[in-house]
Amino acid sequence: MNTKVIIRVVGVIVLIAALFYGYKEIQYLQRYETTDDAQIDGDVDPVTPKIGGYIKEIRFKDNQPVKAGDTLFIIDDADYRIRVTQAEAALQTAEAGSGVSQLNIGVAAATIQTSQANVQTARNQVSTAQANVAAAQVRAQKANRDFDRYSRLLAEKTIPQQQFDNVQAERDAAQAALQAAQSQLETAQLQVNAANTQTGVTSSQRKAIASQAAVSQATIKQRQAELELARLQLSYTVVVAPAAGVVSKRSVQVGQLIQPGQALCSIVTTNNLWVTANFKETQLTKMEIGQPVDIEVDAFGDEKLTGKVESFAGATGAKFSLIPPDNATGNYVKVVQRVPVRIEVDKNSPVFAKLRPGLSVGVAVDVQKK
Repeated sequence: MNTKVIIRVVGVIVLIAALFYGYKEIQYLQRYETTDDAQIDGDVDPVTPKIGGYIKEIRFKDNQPVKAGDTLFIIDDADYRIRVTQAEAALQTAEAGSGVSQLNIGVAAATIQTSQANVQTARNQVSTAQANVAAAQVRAQKANRDFDRYSRLLAEKTIPQQQFDNVQAERDAAQAALQAAQSQLETAQLQVNAANTQTGVTSSQRKAIASQAAVSQATIKQRQAELELARLQLSYTVVVAPAAGVVSKRSVQVGQLIQPGQALCSIVTTNNLWVTANFKETQLTKMEIGQPVDIEVDAFGDEKLTGKVESFAGATGAKFSLIPPDNATGNYVKVVQRVPVRIEVDKNSPVFAKLRPGLSVGVAVDVQKK
């Protein structure tokens, strides 16, 4: 067999292989939408203190797995313990003041009851004095009529002088009794007025004491709130992990002064990872939620993962950029946009435990399955 025949045979074999490979590739591209613009994503939770102070102790090492609630940092709590003690003392003082106010209210209430009893007694005395005045008036009227009648009889010398003197004495006594009863009535009325005035004064005092008691109760509530705040701030001296994961990127040392909100480290959650794949807008025609996905992680070579389409972003990646493009300005050049697609990763895969956010992956979505 000469060289030309061999070349032709080889060419035919290469052509057949190319046609077969091309057919397979066309079939694959018709069934799958692929992209290597994808990476592993996950939650990275910053650990930030709620109070300031000096770092007293660090209880972890970089890249150490932690659970939610594990202690990471301890801040020097001497100042915050003193604040709790001060708040407790202020609360005790306020409660003592409130007790005195309650006692004063009780005393004022008893005084009011006594004053009200005095008012009632004075009113009863007024009623008695009024009855005495009425009786004295009746007696005086009768004595005056008798005196007039006996005066005429004496002028006619019908009665003796002694009998007339007796009637005159009775009249004078009745007049004196009436004046005395009227004086007693005036005195009783003055006593009623004095008792009412005393009751009013005591009532005003009670209102003032009640106002002081209300202020004392408000002060107690304020001191209780201050104590709760002091205790809460004391609890913040222990900085714990907000979530389970791997703690990394520690940025403080023992003895360093930190401020509220300062980033101390980060916790990467390794049990909740997903893939963010940026597909061209022209690749989304047949893509739907729930379609299966083949995932190839660059770091692990032939080891592959499976997953499924979970959701589509609300806008293209360009719209989420710091300075979104505005096609209404400048010369317009059409650029194919990419849409972030979130892909759920199968957690049962043995490779899942090795994944870390930021790893590059390639994905292939089977758009012919649902």
